[in-house]
Amino acid sequence: MRTLLVTLALSDAARWPELAEVADGLGADVAVLQGEGPALVNQLDELAGLGSDPVHLVGVTFGDDLGPASWLGRVARWWLDSRGPLLELWCSRRPLRGLPGELPCPGEARRLGPRDSLTNPNWEQPPPVSRQVLVCRGPRCNAKGAPETQEALSRALAEAGALDESVLLTATGCCYPCNRAPIVVVQPDMEWLGPVTPDDVPALVKRLTR
Repeated sequence: MRTLLVTLALSDAARWPELAEVADGLGADVAVLQGEGPALVNQLDELAGLGSDPVHLVGVTFGDDLGPASWLGRVARWWLDSRGPLLELWCSRRPLRGLPGELPCPGEARRLGPRDSLTNPNWEQPPPVSRQVLVCRGPRCNAKGAPETQEALSRALAEAGALDESVLLTATGCCYPCNRAPIVVVQPDMEWLGPVTPDDVPALVKRLTR
């Protein structure tokens, strides 16, 4: 059985080269669920081309957001549904935190079946928001506090009843200008703000929700 380590969050993808180096020493492969790097479906295509050995999918995160973990199974089931039974896929029930020292045992993994798990009637239309706030999660912004800024924005918008209702909060790649990191972009106002720290969030949310 082959092991495919998959970064989960957008911020995790920035560390996939580091994870790939560790995985190589463990005899595993690496993919990213979202963000830049080798996409999960592309890696599954490549593994299918190498043979029919079963694949053990293991999520890897370097943060506290486990929300994307459910998407690992969804994307893998969609791949089975769209490609056919090229591979037997097994998925770990719990993601790893940080760089692994050894590969997890697949004994508690669940086998995935094919299913169109990427569509949902609730995802047919854009959300009814008037603004979208982009939080840059590029390398400079990540280093200078973007994770804390995003967390503060998410919490403050939720407390104001605006998160996904009037304001859509989205993590994104590099937005420039990097010297002003961490950067936040407000659309459709075409307004670049930075540096934006957690201390700046209350005033920003008040302005976005008035």
